[in-house]
Amino acid sequence: MSETDLLQAFRKERSEAAFAELVRRYAGLVYSTAKRRVSNATLAEDITQMVFIRFAQRPPKASTHSELAAWLHRTTVNVTIDLWRTESRRRARELQAVVMEPAVPETPLWEEIAPKLDEAIDHLNDEDRQAVLLRFFGRKTMREVGAALGVSEDAAKMRVSRAVDRLRTQLGVSTAICTAAVLGTLLAEHSMDAAPAQMIALLSRMKLPAAAGFAGAGKLTGALLRSWQAKLASGVIVLALMTVGAIRLVKALSSSPVSIGAVSPQINLPSAQSDAAGQSQFDSFRSQLPSSSTARWHAQPKMWFCVLEAGSGTPLPGARIHAAYFGVGGAGETRDVVTDGAGNAPIPAPADPTKNQRMNVFVVAAGHVPKVVSFRGDGVPEEYTMYLDPAMTASGFVVDDRGQSVKWVKILVQGPGSQPGRKENVDFQTCPVSSREDGSWSCSYVPFDFTNEIRFILEKAGYATSYPAVPVSKTGLTNLVLVINRGFTITGRVTDTEDRPLQNVRIRILTAQPGKRQSVTTGEDGSFTLNGIAGDTEFSQEPPVETNDEGYSVIRGLVGKGVAHADLAVQCEGFAPQTRTVLLSNATDVANFTLAPANTFRGRVVDEVGNPIPQAVVQTDWNDQGLRAFEWQTRTDSEGRFEWDSAPKEPILYWFEAGGYQWRRDVLLKADGSEHEIILKAGGG
Repeated sequence: MSETDLLQAFRKERSEAAFAELVRRYAGLVYSTAKRRVSNATLAEDITQMVFIRFAQRPPKASTHSELAAWLHRTTVNVTIDLWRTESRRRARELQAVVMEPAVPETPLWEEIAPKLDEAIDHLNDEDRQAVLLRFFGRKTMREVGAALGVSEDAAKMRVSRAVDRLRTQLGVSTAICTAAVLGTLLAEHSMDAAPAQMIALLSRMKLPAAAGFAGAGKLTGALLRSWQAKLASGVIVLALMTVGAIRLVKALSSSPVSIGAVSPQINLPSAQSDAAGQSQFDSFRSQLPSSSTARWHAQPKMWFCVLEAGSGTPLPGARIHAAYFGVGGAGETRDVVTDGAGNAPIPAPADPTKNQRMNVFVVAAGHVPKVVSFRGDGVPEEYTMYLDPAMTASGFVVDDRGQSVKWVKILVQGPGSQPGRKENVDFQTCPVSSREDGSWSCSYVPFDFTNEIRFILEKAGYATSYPAVPVSKTGLTNLVLVINRGFTITGRVTDTEDRPLQNVRIRILTAQPGKRQSVTTGEDGSFTLNGIAGDTEFSQEPPVETNDEGYSVIRGLVGKGVAHADLAVQCEGFAPQTRTVLLSNATDVANFTLAPANTFRGRVVDEVGNPIPQAVVQTDWNDQGLRAFEWQTRTDSEGRFEWDSAPKEPILYWFEAGGYQWRRDVLLKADGSEHEIILKAGGG
């Protein structure tokens, strides 16, 4: 049904199905607008519900998609303004006691624009507002924008471009800092967030009485209001705290589990009093703060991390920090946090204290070069500051080898890797970008010193991982068409020695390149299919850069010479695993496997005087090509013994490790049924 049909069904019949569909289509627009203005997901959900309350009470007279989108956007802006005015007056006095520092005036461009964006859009004329909402908030192609506005595709492009330029003027940012092209890129990247599924489900399930007129929305309004009122206080506290710049509040409260995004409604903020009384009430307030599944840490953070811009020293709020902890055998945990207005974030300790042998911290901020820093053992400082260099932005489209645009392709920049002797290194693995619905993409993490070449990694299920290299000096950074190949397909069947199909057998592609790795499991009939295999060749070369009819530079990945091949590993519990090289001579190739009965690999891990070492990690190891053909890991029992009943017949490499002992790696052993004795020397971490 069209928006016109849905609106008519809701206005005349109070159709629950029509209301649910309108919520599904427009909740993302309302939620994104609200979240951008209040910088808090919880409060944005509450505002979204209030907007749909107004919609249910008085459905607008809009009859088209663009008119309805404009009404919802304007209503969302009005609700946030009303909410802020009411609550800021009521909370102003209470907040004085918790203001730790003034807000940081210098912020990245999007953080500067976002709070003012929706009000600026609301001040555009109807024609420009509809063009912006359709293109960037409705995710419409230029052709679809033109159809909605009743103009040609070329006219739609001009209208959108003109509207973005007028929006830039409304925002009051300088042309040098934010051109219309830059603003368009920012809008495409950041304007829409997916509305929480739980909120959409709640709104969609509301029962709409069939009463005449607008009175029929009374029960719906009451139900939404009760849900909204139950959560409003928590969001308002967070909104007010963020607005006045209490950027050190979390650090001041670090002796209790805390999550600023989950302050409960019954908490009372302390009012301004004498120092002694204020401190007492502040401690009481601190004790009421609950933990949250989104940001938990123990009594004291593992470390305080600060992210600043290199050169200027400007704090980088909103930087994403991914902490990875590793213990014996490489097993680890991860934690994710975001920096506050001063660029600070507390990184929690791992829940499992044994995962403390190594800690890697990956840091990403839009418009800056991402980095990683590593710490070992007890060498983790209480505080650490990282400086990120400003970055360039590259943009263009992704197409397949037939020239068709491809959406949702994961795009990564290939970094220089870890440099010997450096604690910090450039690392792009935690900041992939994706091509959009029309295949367009932009990446704001390109280092300024990548002046000769940028190597990208393109990944998408069902396609071959591709590695296009952009010669920057010849092509520039924009209007780049990156080609992702469809690759080869391998199908086959896995059986035992009596030709019975084997289910849940895992088939992996063995390669040292992470982007080319993939795996599948067999079905009930023992069959499997691997799609989008890149394959390996003895020699590869980069094809020349082409220019298409639109003047875009077409960049293809490495092209192999000769017949490509793929190395497969097949593994199933109770059977001996095996590997095989499959030649990829056709678009689709067939590879069948017969698995023999398993072999048993057993042994005992002891110290230098023969005492058993319980809980030692025993696992298969990687060879000098970075390949681990068969994946297996276990821990020794109380007598130091271990056993693997699905081992291969041939000798392979093993790795033995235990806390407090020196590990042993590259140990070549055969599963011959005998008990191997492994001796570990004391002195490891």
